[in-house]
Amino acid sequence: MPSLLSACVVLYHCGDEVFDALRCVENSSAEVTVYLCDNSPEELTADRLQWTFPGVTVLPQQGNIGFGRANNAVLPHLQSKYHLIMNPDVTFPPDLLSRMTAYMEAHPNIAILTPRVLNEDGSEQFLPKKRISVHYLLGGLLESRGGIFRRWREEFTLADMDVRSPIPVEFATGCFLFIRTSVFLRLKGFDPRFFLYQEDSDLSRRILDQNLGSIVYHPDMQVTHRWARENTRTMKGRLRQIHSVFKYFRKWGITW
Repeated sequence: MPSLLSACVVLYHCGDEVFDALRCVENSSAEVTVYLCDNSPEELTADRLQWTFPGVTVLPQQGNIGFGRANNAVLPHLQSKYHLIMNPDVTFPPDLLSRMTAYMEAHPNIAILTPRVLNEDGSEQFLPKKRISVHYLLGGLLESRGGIFRRWREEFTLADMDVRSPIPVEFATGCFLFIRTSVFLRLKGFDPRFFLYQEDSDLSRRILDQNLGSIVYHPDMQVTHRWARENTRTMKGRLRQIHSVFKYFRKWGITW
């Protein structure tokens, strides 16, 4: 019988933190069908995970096909009503998925429910919640200089607001994205042209532009994200991030 909820975690040079993430799924009060898309088949991580969590389904790839395409590999298998896209460095409380499912059931107009994302010390990460634009990107790059740049970053992430109730937003982070499966299937998943970065921005925009439902940020739904940001600390990672931004603007047009 198809389960109400499915989840996919992309494996790529994951540390043992992915065991913590899957243990959260295993301990969840909701029943979840779990898929692991293995972008690093040269490692034994997937084998170890299958041994520890026998119910998971591994979808092996030939190599690193990127975040979006890896998540799309699960599309032919999905029979759920709701689907969770989750990073291997995310943890959450046992009742979270049940609560998110119940909220989506009560609000059929919602396409994506996105949570408050916390650091390990309990502080908020303040991830973007609006569509990307040139001045918002400048705000992120130059936030440490203060002034207008910090204000732009705070506006982009809603850090300038005391959000205590669910509100509609324009962006849902791909680190923990709770989506209605029918919407994910209709869109054929992420745009595979985005290897890494901005695939979540693009998915969010397609949902809103095609009137497939709203994206709601719920501050009482909370996850913890370790977020090492290792990809952005190398020249290759920075160039990949810039490349994805150019792809996004080429597709949607440049906005200030």
